[in-house]
Amino acid sequence: MENWDDYRLILALHRGKTLRGAAEILTLNHSTVSRRVLALKNKYNADVFESNQSGFVLTCFGKTLLHSAQEIEKLILSDLRREQSVNADLSGNIHLSVPPAIAQFLIFDALHDFQLQHKNISLHVHTSYSLADLDRSEADVVVRVSNTPDEHLVGHRLFPIYLGYYASEAYLQAKECSQYQWITNVYQQAAPTWIAQSPFPDAPIGFTIEDLVLRHYAALKGQGMILGACYIADTLGLKRLNTQSLMIHQDIWVLTHPDLKDVPRIRALMRFLTHAIRQKKPLIFGEIKE
Repeated sequence: MENWDDYRLILALHRGKTLRGAAEILTLNHSTVSRRVLALKNKYNADVFESNQSGFVLTCFGKTLLHSAQEIEKLILSDLRREQSVNADLSGNIHLSVPPAIAQFLIFDALHDFQLQHKNISLHVHTSYSLADLDRSEADVVVRVSNTPDEHLVGHRLFPIYLGYYASEAYLQAKECSQYQWITNVYQQAAPTWIAQSPFPDAPIGFTIEDLVLRHYAALKGQGMILGACYIADTLGLKRLNTQSLMIHQDIWVLTHPDLKDVPRIRALMRFLTHAIRQKKPLIFGEIKE
């Protein structure tokens, strides 16, 4: 196959599973993708994909083409990273991927300060709890919360995030203990183990909120108790229920791809972020003043 767009179509349909999913990846409309799939079949006079109830799956022939597409993609992405590394001064684009909560509560001001100090660097901040793939150049630098980040990535392991049990002062004063309820992130048939270890193990789950920051704001509004991140809950002024012991969560990392580790602007951002997060260590560790 001579056309890279055909390989991109195979990759997109394999990853997106459906015509609509592939269209989103390729930023094309549904009908265009459908026509290109048909054209691919006519080109080889053979099916590359088969459709079933869950979407599109590769045929044996399609798997062969997929392998080639993946190898070509690796070469292209590697060339793109090398192209970035050619620029030896502090200028150019940087795509940073960071969890929304960390962006909002730990490095929000630091990102602005970095841009002011490095006016020739265009910083593009992507906030998501999904893990950006540095191998596919979805980001140049990531701030990641994990105990097992990809081993081939390089950067700095900082320290763990600490968690505690929290509620608003008004909520605790307005309700009897028998009326307390928990706000959790996912629905479970059985209560999470951390509830059993809490100061109120018999309190039921009131409702669930997937978003981390929104759970803290729900607690601030007096809607229930949470297992919260100290750096968020203490900033918002929530009352800690367990003043003596805290729970250790996962570590914070600042990482980049090995091909980018010596690029000056990448190194500058990583140093800046590492310093900014280290400055917030007391807050992350829950070392608040009573």
